[in-house]
Amino acid sequence: MSADRLTRRNLLQLCALTTGAAVATACGGAPGPAPTATEAPVQAPETTSAPEPTTAPAVASRYAEAPSLAAQVASGALPPVEERLPLEPLVVEPYAEVGQYSEDLHRVLTGPSDLAGHRVILQEGFVRWDRWDSQRGELKVIPNIAKGWDVSEDGRSYTFYLRQGMRWSDGEPFTADDIMFWYEAIALNKELSPAFPSWLVVGDEPPVISKVDDYAVKFTFPVPFGLLLQFMAFEGGPTVIAPKHYLSQFHPDYADADELATKIEEAGFEHWYELFADRNSTMNNPECPVVWAWKVEQPFPAQRMISVRNPYYWKVDPEGKQLPYFERVVVDLAENNEVVMMKTIAGEVDMQYRHMGFANYSLLKENEEKGGYEVRHWIGGPFPCVYVNQSWTGDPVVQDLLRNRDFRHALSYGINREEMNDLFWFGLATPGNPVGSTRDPFYKEGYGTTAIEYDPDRANELLDSIGLDQRDGEGFRLRSDGQRLRLLLECYPHEMGVPGIDIFGQVAGYWQQLGIDAQARELGRDLWGERADGNECMMPCYDIAKILWILDPGWFVPYGWCYWAPAFALWALNPEAGMEPPEEIKEIIDWYNQLKQEPDETKRLELGRMILDRHNENIYVIGTCSIDIQPMIVKNGIVNVPTEAPAEYRTYHEGIAWPFQLWRRK
Repeated sequence: MSADRLTRRNLLQLCALTTGAAVATACGGAPGPAPTATEAPVQAPETTSAPEPTTAPAVASRYAEAPSLAAQVASGALPPVEERLPLEPLVVEPYAEVGQYSEDLHRVLTGPSDLAGHRVILQEGFVRWDRWDSQRGELKVIPNIAKGWDVSEDGRSYTFYLRQGMRWSDGEPFTADDIMFWYEAIALNKELSPAFPSWLVVGDEPPVISKVDDYAVKFTFPVPFGLLLQFMAFEGGPTVIAPKHYLSQFHPDYADADELATKIEEAGFEHWYELFADRNSTMNNPECPVVWAWKVEQPFPAQRMISVRNPYYWKVDPEGKQLPYFERVVVDLAENNEVVMMKTIAGEVDMQYRHMGFANYSLLKENEEKGGYEVRHWIGGPFPCVYVNQSWTGDPVVQDLLRNRDFRHALSYGINREEMNDLFWFGLATPGNPVGSTRDPFYKEGYGTTAIEYDPDRANELLDSIGLDQRDGEGFRLRSDGQRLRLLLECYPHEMGVPGIDIFGQVAGYWQQLGIDAQARELGRDLWGERADGNECMMPCYDIAKILWILDPGWFVPYGWCYWAPAFALWALNPEAGMEPPEEIKEIIDWYNQLKQEPDETKRLELGRMILDRHNENIYVIGTCSIDIQPMIVKNGIVNVPTEAPAEYRTYHEGIAWPFQLWRRK
């Protein structure tokens, strides 16, 4: 693969083989401390060990189980619940009240390409985000699969302690060997993983993972890793485990060669790693064991995707009832968003904000009584942006303009954001450029306000000053080579409150008024992704992260992927695979590398603000208006859904509601 075609999509495809099982007001009850949506700094542990986020471990005599599991115990198909739980199950304090066993939790997605909407409900990691709490004003990392951890004084070593007696969904023991299998057989195997997962690399070297004993593993890094726990709560936790007892039969280091060859042929594959990836797909292979609350039993493309209760799930409520409360998660297949809305209004959705965009808010509110649901306001929503590609090479004259700060400032001055707010978002959005969010710990007063006032006179003055002062017979500006200046904005259909093509078409119209021949074009999602990741888009248009961007840094740092500088982002991980950036962007990459290593929170905040300061000054990404209202549908009778919470990818979307503690009041 040539360096210029090693795109983010390629990297994600390669890394997918390393991710294993991965990839996240009670009705009628008085809630406890309400989770809120005002993000504050994500704290690294200040002590060297983390306590259980629970009450004392439940007493064995108090354990109870779902009726369906009790029946299997009675028939001899399952061992008693005490034998299925670890010695120290995680005791979960429900959001509002202890629940009762319920039947099906109903959701709706648009098919196999929409599986992220199911994965966030199911998956479990080493650690997880605590419930959101505005009174505490923080989003903490708490134990989950790992019951605790120790951090060395130099911040280079993390020892994670597992739950003795914990089991996979098929009853096999879950031990340190499953982590070592992921590390040795998957992450370090060049055929499965040509590149070690970048989120786990710090100081340009992957960690050494070692087995301490059957229930403890140690991660040792070449330099301090100040963000490891936060990465574990985001994308890393589900990644680093794999069911060795099941997957080893598909791996040449463990399986009999002849038997493996037969399996490859029977499955219709050419290579062992294709078979391995297929069998390791927990969303598509019902045979692959998991440690989640529910296990996929019937995958898409069936009309319904059905996941069933894991009889060996390792969490209980304070009364000793084994979780989850719901027997199944049933996901209906809808061919498009319109069908999703129809099913929601018909009362067929229990708990979901996916596909419930701001554009549907009025429709959803009008039909609350008919559908038997409540529309809650979770915090999040789109911020449509134009990414000014700093590494675009399609035309050297335009490339120079895209890299000119005065040119970007002129484009920003040329957008009438107040008009757009009234036109598209009923005046409820916040005009600005994307430089973090007021809910982001790195935010400083004044971020995002540079050049956001609508000032076409100032915009024209700047454009004239950089040599774009000549026009053709139709009034369009001429480039230095005498050709008409053309800009192309490219988007794909995305939930932004209104169709993205309308938003970016409006932006293009404002720039036409400045004498720039700007056009907006809508592509299919896959094609848009290929072009944006492949450095082929002059100006890709999309949403942007508001919080926890340090865990998904491409929004503000060219690091592995980045819509505003994709070729620079490849260079950041491998100088031979991308394009060397100018010094001002090299500094951003260097600051992020320092931030990732820094164990001291105060110093991390300083480094993060240096990155955002650079964005605030230079406007590499031009924003329109940010909407922060995300409709969350909660069916009447569904208990323990937070009144409000962050609606973000980095907090695993609806997964932050802790679906394993939801239940239905009869």
